[in-house]
Amino acid sequence: MLNELALNIELGSDLAEVGRIRRDGMWVGRIRRIGTAKLRLWGLPSTVVDDAELLISELVTNALQHGTAREISFRFILSADLLLIMVDDRSPGRPLVRDSSPDDESGRGMFLVEAIAAAWGVSPDETRTWCALTTHTTGGPR
Repeated sequence: MLNELALNIELGSDLAEVGRIRRDGMWVGRIRRIGTAKLRLWGLPSTVVDDAELLISELVTNALQHGTAREISFRFILSADLLLIMVDDRSPGRPLVRDSSPDDESGRGMFLVEAIAAAWGVSPDETRTWCALTTHTTGGPR
């Protein structure tokens, strides 16, 4: 492991549904900005940073929308040639890759993760979803 970043989101339970949706969007943006700033600081290629930015958004959004815990953990680990992105919402249940229709307004998150990441999966207890990006830019699969 060369570098690591870990953040926790502590969710309150006193907000109305509209407030929850607004709060969720706020956290997705914050985690995405912090994550991409750290990746740029680490000197990763812009293509990797752009892909990671989208993957961070999708995984954190899924955790906030589908998780049942009051805390969500976000973490990524950078090794010599791999960036591992993990989000733990402490709720069992494997995310599904859906085949959304063009008219659907949501439901494409894990489809995008599967399309962009070199690999993705869940922890054995299904509470943590992870994906990986290769960090080199010398051709080959992403």
